[in-house]
Amino acid sequence: MRDFFDRATLRKMPLYLIFLALSELGIALYYTARVGTDPISVFVEGVSFHCDLSVGEISTICNVIFMIMTFFLYREVFGIGTFITTLLGGPLIDLFCSILFTAFPESETSIFARIMIIICGLIVYPIGLGGLIACDLGIGPFSFPPLYASKKAGIDLKYTQIINDAIYFLIGIFLGGLFGIGTIISVFLTGPMMEWFIKLIEPYIRKIEQGEKAG
Repeated sequence: MRDFFDRATLRKMPLYLIFLALSELGIALYYTARVGTDPISVFVEGVSFHCDLSVGEISTICNVIFMIMTFFLYREVFGIGTFITTLLGGPLIDLFCSILFTAFPESETSIFARIMIIICGLIVYPIGLGGLIACDLGIGPFSFPPLYASKKAGIDLKYTQIINDAIYFLIGIFLGGLFGIGTIISVFLTGPMMEWFIKLIEPYIRKIEQGEKAG
């Protein structure tokens, strides 16, 4: 398990919080556009239709479960970021959804506006994810299942990630989660865009770790 309060971690914490907010804003933009979300969000939305809980509250419950499993079963990837994401991720999604659905009511939002919203989500979400990974403060709770399956089964992570996403997607569709063009685009673009942003952000993060002035 990583050191929660070493100097490098404390230096990176403000940026980590910014990237977390961006990733959850990206998810809220997906929900607002109503043209399909990423596979995990399809699952979360589907579950929310069958209980008196918001998507943010469902996310928090899942985060808590996976955080506990990460701590006990895969502690080497557990960090302060895992805890922070569990604590703040769900409430941030609900906050951004509340703001965006008020600004863009579903019945009054044109298809052009929805396209612009999903494009913003497709940019903001991988920036947030890439930044979180580059900060290296511990995995997000939802990353536990594919990482742990990869470790235990000796299967390449990209395959366990595909299986993981497929399971979330199929359960979400069965429960009534919204599937659409946004889901398809997310599946094909999020990974490559996230990798590009990680490469872009990592040098800046490494400078912060070392206490150097970035620029």
